[in-house]
Amino acid sequence: MEELPRHPQNPQVTPPTVLVVDDEPAIREVVACMLEDEGYAVRQATDGLEALQEMEAEEIDLVLSDVKMPGLDGAGLVQGLRRRRLAVPVVLMSAVSTGVDLPGVPFLPKPFESERLLSTVAAAIAANGRSARSGSSAWSAPR
Repeated sequence: MEELPRHPQNPQVTPPTVLVVDDEPAIREVVACMLEDEGYAVRQATDGLEALQEMEAEEIDLVLSDVKMPGLDGAGLVQGLRRRRLAVPVVLMSAVSTGVDLPGVPFLPKPFESERLLSTVAAAIAANGRSARSGSSAWSAPR
């Protein structure tokens, strides 16, 4: 397992890990790069089933998932997390906004500006109180 990056001002604090789930490789890569550029640790999965498997192997602070995917879609992923009683925040994203109504799950319409993505991710992580895994200082993305 690779070592996660450390916060530049406080090496005791590990940045939050975001799991990006999307069946389209180009979108997954662009979103992952945006998050990594902000200092987040990022993991990737191609569908909901792979995401659940990744979460068994890694500690994840936020799941950022597409809604429409073959296999286990975004709604199925949310249900799978709830069945497993995993209290990991999820943000769903999609170009199709109809039919997406899961209580307590923020929705990010595609296409989105990078600032909207980053503010949504930061808010979802902070709302769950998991902005830092160790140390007493909260992690924040360096600017």
